[in-house]
Amino acid sequence: MDSSRKYKRCGFGAALLVANIFFSLLSLHCISGAHGHQQRMKESVMGSEPPVCATKCRNCKPCLPYLFDIRGAHDDDDDSEPYYPVKWICRCRDRVFEP
Repeated sequence: MDSSRKYKRCGFGAALLVANIFFSLLSLHCISGAHGHQQRMKESVMGSEPPVCATKCRNCKPCLPYLFDIRGAHDDDDDSEPYYPVKWICRCRDRVFEP
């Protein structure tokens, strides 16, 4: 009778150990997933995505994001260069709003 209790305790201990290892691995996976999300957020550069303009144009509809190029910002004004600064703005009809 004592030997059957001993095996039951060992079985319970083994099951507890397996469950502990499983949940430890699961939590490590969740932590690494959160770290990956934070890394993607850091890699996302401010201004690279269009802003949410729904509330920026006061009562004007439709308020849509618009990519505006700022060509006058260069000192040398060389049109052969492919790069020029751009800025996101919110636009509604003929009015422009800052996002």
